[in-house]
Amino acid sequence: MNNIFENIDTICFTGPRPAKLYGYTKKEEYQKIVDHVKEVIRGFAKFGIKNYITGGAQGFDQLAFWAVNSLKKEYDIQNIVYIPFQGQERLWKKTGMFGQKDYQKMLALADQVLNVSEARNLDMTKEKAEINAMLIRNEMMVDSSQMVIGFFPFSKDYKKEKGGTASCLRYADGKIHICQIDPKTFEIQMVYCKGDEIS
Repeated sequence: MNNIFENIDTICFTGPRPAKLYGYTKKEEYQKIVDHVKEVIRGFAKFGIKNYITGGAQGFDQLAFWAVNSLKKEYDIQNIVYIPFQGQERLWKKTGMFGQKDYQKMLALADQVLNVSEARNLDMTKEKAEINAMLIRNEMMVDSSQMVIGFFPFSKDYKKEKGGTASCLRYADGKIHICQIDPKTFEIQMVYCKGDEIS
């Protein structure tokens, strides 16, 4: 039996926005998420998995970025951000949790920032272009990875639910490994691609 982690060098993340988490003020609750995600990442980093991609959105994306960032002193890892388009933060508050200031700091600290709309030459003048860019961003993250860490309830079926996180997990299902974290219990369940086993 092969250890599947030996063949993984990149992991991406998907999860909900603040409205489906704890809003924009509960720092203690968000710190708990960061702490739990750090332990998950630490477990993978020990196997030498080096690259971690987040999508830059408010909520879980940014929490995952800061979790990776806090581990850079311990591990030789790369913190990569795929933004859907330039200026996605323009309607956010300037300061406070998930605000423009923290977003700009995040991009400055990232080892690499990829602008999806530029990479794919998307026409951002079209109707619903921004929503489309976000969906393509999710697909590009999955296509660049061998595993996705999804912050999604065990009680729901991502194959049937609406929303960006469920959509991303559906796209990943069968293509790459899925590490699903339950937001309430922080329990983890793995969904491996067919043909791969963990020893």
